[in-house]
Amino acid sequence: MRRSWILAILVSTACWGQFAPPRVIGVINQPNSGTRTKKMLDDRRYLIDHGIETSIFRGDILNVYREQRLSRRMPEPMRLFIGTMTITDSQRGSSVGVFSPHEPMMAQALIKLKTSLKNDIVVPRLLLDSGVLFDPGEFALKPRAQAEFAKVAQFVQLFSPAKLVIEGHTDSDGEDVSNFRLSEQRAGEIRQYLINNYAFISAAMIEARGFGESRPLVSNDTPENKALNRRIEVIIWE
Repeated sequence: MRRSWILAILVSTACWGQFAPPRVIGVINQPNSGTRTKKMLDDRRYLIDHGIETSIFRGDILNVYREQRLSRRMPEPMRLFIGTMTITDSQRGSSVGVFSPHEPMMAQALIKLKTSLKNDIVVPRLLLDSGVLFDPGEFALKPRAQAEFAKVAQFVQLFSPAKLVIEGHTDSDGEDVSNFRLSEQRAGEIRQYLINNYAFISAAMIEARGFGESRPLVSNDTPENKALNRRIEVIIWE
């Protein structure tokens, strides 16, 4: 098994230059089938085929997606968000992380939790506080919001992606439909600002999506947690 990991890392190094989404290539501390406990499963470490050479560093939290064809008619598989990966170690050619599943998605019948997560995609993200960018319930950018876009520009230039996705998220206050629409409008505002103000970000490479309250980072049980869930995610897609 270890030789296969090394081979996969060597193959990936030959393709460096243009950003390619990192993938999980194995489990480092796979427990024996007869001795598994919940703690062992929670503490499992996953090996990823990219590391510091693609600006993945210890402490980073990346989004994890599973490619799935929902229909035989689909020409390409769809990426389904299944959780996050916290990087615990990174070096040239590989990194190691701990997976935190997104429970609502993992409960879906079309997703089955493979303990290895092998071939699942792991991509960098940047979180922006919606409270800094927007007034409550509004999607027009605040006058001082522009300062936050320097972070976005630096993040994008770090990876030089072919595709960038802007996601809007809300807390659970209000109606589902209203939250979805607000998150979509906010993501659209961010997208348009980036297109209008940064020559290296074109309309063809950036997409805006809204998810409303469907993907909370934490439970919406306190004002502090709700503030964390009201966010914009900038995702290096490919």
